[in-house]
Amino acid sequence: MSNIQDQFTELFLEFIDSYPYSGDGLRHIAAYNQQRQQGCRNFKAIIAAANAGEDVTDSILLQLLPYTDSSANRERGAWIHIAPALATDVRNKYSKWTKAEQWLDIAQAILNFVRYCNDHPNKLINACNNFSNSPYSKGFQSGIISPILNALRPDNFILINKKSRIVINYFVQTSYTQQLIDYPDINNTGIQLIKNLAPEMRQPGRPALRDDDLFDMFSHWLVAVKKYHFNSINPSLLNEIMTDIKSDIEEQNLQPEYTLDQCSEETGIDQTELLRWVNNINRKGQVILQGPPGTGKTFIAQKLAEHFITGRDGFSEIIQFHPSYSYEDFIQGIRPRSKNGQLTYDLVPCRFLEFCKKAEAYDDICVLIIDEINRANLSNVFGELMYLLEYRDQEINLAGSHEPFKIPGNVRIIGTMNTADRSIALVDHALRRRFAFIKIAPNYNILKRYHEDDQINFSIYQLIQVLQDINKMIDDPNYEIGISFFMIWNIEDNIQDIWEMEIEPYLEEYFYNALDKIEQFRWNQVKVKLDFDFLNEDEDAYDDF
Repeated sequence: MSNIQDQFTELFLEFIDSYPYSGDGLRHIAAYNQQRQQGCRNFKAIIAAANAGEDVTDSILLQLLPYTDSSANRERGAWIHIAPALATDVRNKYSKWTKAEQWLDIAQAILNFVRYCNDHPNKLINACNNFSNSPYSKGFQSGIISPILNALRPDNFILINKKSRIVINYFVQTSYTQQLIDYPDINNTGIQLIKNLAPEMRQPGRPALRDDDLFDMFSHWLVAVKKYHFNSINPSLLNEIMTDIKSDIEEQNLQPEYTLDQCSEETGIDQTELLRWVNNINRKGQVILQGPPGTGKTFIAQKLAEHFITGRDGFSEIIQFHPSYSYEDFIQGIRPRSKNGQLTYDLVPCRFLEFCKKAEAYDDICVLIIDEINRANLSNVFGELMYLLEYRDQEINLAGSHEPFKIPGNVRIIGTMNTADRSIALVDHALRRRFAFIKIAPNYNILKRYHEDDQINFSIYQLIQVLQDINKMIDDPNYEIGISFFMIWNIEDNIQDIWEMEIEPYLEEYFYNALDKIEQFRWNQVKVKLDFDFLNEDEDAYDDF
């Protein structure tokens, strides 16, 4: 034990001298009690609502599980935690293997587990065994569950996340995993280790924190800030520890790979073409999918992002630009904050800087989708990022904070651009040469395949013919009508409304000075062409679509 204590003391003294009173360290210190108190408030409110017969599914999934501090999570009312396990809604993260209708039961199982642990802290082994054996436990590991238990009973349950697990495994020479079934053992081991090392942590200048919080903060510093080379101390544990640092193997196994073949099947785009797009996204770092409305640009962007991140250690987020979107929304801006009853104005990182900071903690590609990218004044929004988009390996000082910044090498940007939007003129040449542009045109085969098994009372093939006739009359690929208007399961109940309320107004705007051209495409004319009461038309006549 003395050798371990000596190693710990040396590292801990370096930690005390360098981290707790830095900017990040002070925020770290303040977070523990605040977030524990918020977790307790969340739990009490959820219990009261559940006892009153209310549906608490959303509250459980957002307010009992630990989320990263981001604008999107704050807007959703998620529980922000210093040891987050989730960057986005847990339902999005686990959507690959969890059906939407299952989340009510999953949330109830989580609440029952937390209530039982809170009421019976000495029966943690039984609780973890029962929950782990339930059909609702997949994906819920120690890092997701332990923060709320720690908030409710900090004397009984310590925070266990990837960083603290690495440090405990090193100093005790164990090999606990993130699986919840291991939580009782690593919890007891961690509590005992902290008791044994407590005298070494009582150094001059240590912050006024609980011993277990200080140990968690030290673990964060050792793994994420100092990025300590564990092999320099104990090579025998190098493989196990470095595997933990590099990736959470179980987490990766939970996210099955989304292949280009699957992407091709869902988007209707040839696999060879998709591979070409993927190669260019990697080559350039950022691309824009451009095309007329209704061609599925956003859907395709999301599927490309899914291909990049599933089965790997990465994530994706989506934001939408609008005319009032600014540099202060995207890069950094001044925000009012209340501190000790006084209003202050701090320069804070915004969506892109938050995204990049989070991406630095991941090993593989992270994708930011910018929907309707041309709706904003891009030169103003991107600012000095214009330079970094072209020179990805360079670093510059940000205009407001003067802090050095570079785009992490694992960040990819996919924008979508509606070519029928006149704001496309705002996309200047300087920005255009920093992106690769991919043209997305209406794909009628997707529409045909979407409805091929539907028994509807008009001809999809005739609808495609009408759309082709309209686009031929428009005679401009930037303004063609896409197919997504008609990709709904109850198309026959809505086709008239879609046509009269969406297609006709679009044509009226485009042909505002030649309205006579669209008379042949008014609903009264189109419905005749659609051959209503059609059910079993010979498909062979339409194989060329």
